[in-house]
Amino acid sequence: MPIYLSICESDIHFKNLLIEHVDRALNLELIDYYSNGFELINRLQHKQNNFLLIDVFTPIMTGIEAVKILQKKQNKTPIIMYTHVYQADIEEQLGSYKHVYYCQKNSQIIFKILTALLQENISFYKQHLEQWKTHDKEFNDYTPREALVYTPSSTELKIINYACKGLTNKEIGEKVHLSGRTIESHIKKLINKFSVQNKIQLITYCVEHHLHLYN
Repeated sequence: MPIYLSICESDIHFKNLLIEHVDRALNLELIDYYSNGFELINRLQHKQNNFLLIDVFTPIMTGIEAVKILQKKQNKTPIIMYTHVYQADIEEQLGSYKHVYYCQKNSQIIFKILTALLQENISFYKQHLEQWKTHDKEFNDYTPREALVYTPSSTELKIINYACKGLTNKEIGEKVHLSGRTIESHIKKLINKFSVQNKIQLITYCVEHHLHLYN
């Protein structure tokens, strides 16, 4: 019996890698694929998936925002979510959800974890998570950081922190006592200051430079 799955990924090259892997596998069948969390939420209904593969930082609506909505709808479909760089706060948030697994953005790792979960081998997933944490900590401890082109204010650092956790502009505004429109203006300013193209690239940049760790 085939394992049905859907993919939510904005990077066309990585999406094609995942689709190619599904096409090669005898027991996997692709139901649908989406470019962002908004498409996922609006098109997922009534589709019978055994697994969902979701990038944490998709545009328009992030994967985290989409998963929040799925949790409220009492989703029981196992979800594998991934990022390039390990983030403790993302692991903590996703770890509070049922049937959600967090791993490195690597097609081979994703499908090895999927296979292990099908075999009810949760220890393989936990082992990967621990190895990923250790590797990223060692890398960050010994790799010199590139100098920042702009030093954010304390308010901007709070906004970055919440944006990296997947909060919407409105939710961030409630946390820092500003309007959603003001948060949008701050994010546009940061996008310009860090010379990135959009909010997703801003989040990636901030994670890589550890700006998301501000408390």
